[in-house]
Amino acid sequence: MLTRIKSLSLRNKLVLTILICLVIPSIVSMYVSNLFTRDAVRSQVENNARQSLGIVNQFVDGQLKNMVYIMSFLQFDDDLQEQEPITKLNRADASTDQKELAIYKRTLTDRIAKAVGPLGDMYVTLLMPNGQYVASYSTFSFDPLTFTQKSWFPDVQNAPGYSVKWIGAEPNYVKESKHPYVLAAAKPLRTYGSTNGYVIVGLEMSELQQLFSQYEGKESIVIIDESGKILVDKDSTTIGQTFPYLEQLNHEDGTSFVKVSGEDYIMMSSRVTPEWRLVNMTPYKAAAHQIESVRNKDFFTQLFFLVLFAVLLLSVVRTLTKPIARLVQTVVRIESGQLSERSNINGGDEVGRLGYVFDRMIDRIQRMLIENKREQELKRKAELAMLQAQINPHFLFNVLNSIRLKVMMKGDEENAELISSLSSLLRMTINRNNAYISLHEEIETNEHYVRLLNSRHGDKVLLRVQAASDTLLVQIPRFMLQPLIENAYLHGLKSKGGEITIASRIIEDGRLQIEVQDSGVGMAPERLTELRAALEAPPVEAAVDKSVARTLSGIGIYNVFERLRLIYGHLFDYDIESRPEEGTQITLRFPQEPEKES
Repeated sequence: MLTRIKSLSLRNKLVLTILICLVIPSIVSMYVSNLFTRDAVRSQVENNARQSLGIVNQFVDGQLKNMVYIMSFLQFDDDLQEQEPITKLNRADASTDQKELAIYKRTLTDRIAKAVGPLGDMYVTLLMPNGQYVASYSTFSFDPLTFTQKSWFPDVQNAPGYSVKWIGAEPNYVKESKHPYVLAAAKPLRTYGSTNGYVIVGLEMSELQQLFSQYEGKESIVIIDESGKILVDKDSTTIGQTFPYLEQLNHEDGTSFVKVSGEDYIMMSSRVTPEWRLVNMTPYKAAAHQIESVRNKDFFTQLFFLVLFAVLLLSVVRTLTKPIARLVQTVVRIESGQLSERSNINGGDEVGRLGYVFDRMIDRIQRMLIENKREQELKRKAELAMLQAQINPHFLFNVLNSIRLKVMMKGDEENAELISSLSSLLRMTINRNNAYISLHEEIETNEHYVRLLNSRHGDKVLLRVQAASDTLLVQIPRFMLQPLIENAYLHGLKSKGGEITIASRIIEDGRLQIEVQDSGVGMAPERLTELRAALEAPPVEAAVDKSVARTLSGIGIYNVFERLRLIYGHLFDYDIESRPEEGTQITLRFPQEPEKES
């Protein structure tokens, strides 16, 4: 990590330092704030949840009190006490007049309807020990006497005094209702120790479920009994199932925290009857949302000004370090060979003076390189001129043509063709008028050269030409390929038969690519490494290296590469690939239109 930081640029180091100095204090401040306010937020969340549960508790308590009121009404109503329809109905037997029974039941039905009317959807059933019953709902599809077969009915019979048996959720026995369950409770009707009947009250859950449904999302409210069975829930499919978090619920009314699927919940409970409890589960995150939103607004306000300050500061840093970055980019481009690049940095500070001095220094270096290049070019031309001046070209060509004509007159066309190739090769060698020739002329010269080689040896060399048509007229330096062909023949084919291939094409960046490949013995990796090192060596060292031979043109392989570097600069590059017994391939790449030598 430290190594990577040390490798950063000056600008990046300044930016990193600024970010550390701004971000770390903010993170520490936020952590300390959370630490000090966590307990206060938790306490506030508990109070809010308790108030919400209290509101629901009031509504549920009111509904249950209505159920108790109906049961007490049937036992203590003055009119019913005076007329005693319950007692009379309980005493009825087979000899009792049916009209009287109808009157008793009508009296009870009217009183029940009057009591239940203002209280909502309640179903009241009055059962007598002698099998008589009165119901506030239609009994066409349901026989109220089936209540006596329920598992809870013995508990109702044995309930002491005026106590109520809170039954729980029962399947809805009223056909007209669309809800699957009712919340039921029952109590015995006793007078002076004698049981006159049993009253069973069923409460429609619609209003309770509607209230519970107002708590959307992950928040839920249920009513459970002592065994943990769900009695009322907004989802009717869960009624009758065991409350899944019963073990984490406090035995007494209070608050507990549970984790559900990795999320914290506040679970609060409150007793609504001796056997039933109202339970509320609220996600802590959602309950603390309002409190957290205030803190988040404060945090984002601080973050906004922090980012604003950081942007302003980074802008200032960028302005101060931009000249340095530009100077570094200029140095990198100059290192890659683009000596015309300049930083153009001005100013009265240290960086401005450094940029000015650097640009002047590069100007002087470029002038020195131009002068050195001119000296090298003059040296090469003087060397070629010296070789060309060794013989009178007109005399030589005239003599060769005379010999060629005499040979042809004797019918020896093969030797005449050889003399013609020799004449063409010598003409190209000593011609000083053009420094550049077309690629097809250079290839034709090398075809003459190979023809002369084949005349000297029994093993023939096959020269293959695979030149793209759009490369044949491209101007290249004269005598550029012949040293490579001669090198392939002497060192690749070892002066024996084989194939030498010349290929050319225009590559994607617009430069001309020429490949010279032989089918010879190739080179070992060590020898290939030595050759590359010799070709990359400075001119003084290469001049002393006797291993770099001179060729027919008087220009060795190293000099070919050096000349191309002088002409094309950094736009020239090459590859040398060789494997033992597989041959060698030299690839040259340079622009199509060079700045010609003067």
